[in-house]
Amino acid sequence: MKSAHVLLGLTLVIGLSGCALKSDLPMNPQDRILLVKSQAQAAEMKTAELVPRDVRADIRQADKGTLLSCSGGRQWSGSTRIQLKNPIDGERVVNQLGKVALDHGFRVTRSTTPDGAARLRLVDGRGTTVYASTWVDGRSIEVNSFSKCFPLPKSFHPERSY
Repeated sequence: MKSAHVLLGLTLVIGLSGCALKSDLPMNPQDRILLVKSQAQAAEMKTAELVPRDVRADIRQADKGTLLSCSGGRQWSGSTRIQLKNPIDGERVVNQLGKVALDHGFRVTRSTTPDGAARLRLVDGRGTTVYASTWVDGRSIEVNSFSKCFPLPKSFHPERSY
């Protein structure tokens, strides 16, 4: 009986330590933030580049974003704006983006904004969430990203923006 308890204890210790060490995130908190930022910005750009060149005039990605609180610690949030050549096309472009995003590794959920505009929720393979909707009377598409929640040490005090 005693050996069964020892074996159970060792199994728990090995199993739990494996969980604690298994992470694809860097140990350094600054590096961790910069990694999730780069992943979220890559998801924003991938989304923006799915909009055909013949309907977009410009893509502008914000250099910095912010850290938000979430149930698992923090998440990085940023934004990109896709300027359209013809504002009348905004809703159509968002709807087409939803169709194309499925073929490029995103899970797609459709909804509407409070003012009735089409909105997409795109989630990539890393768990980064991107929301895309028309903005400013259809003249552009606003792309907002949110990384997957990630832990930071309690002793770490992050900067206001990254």
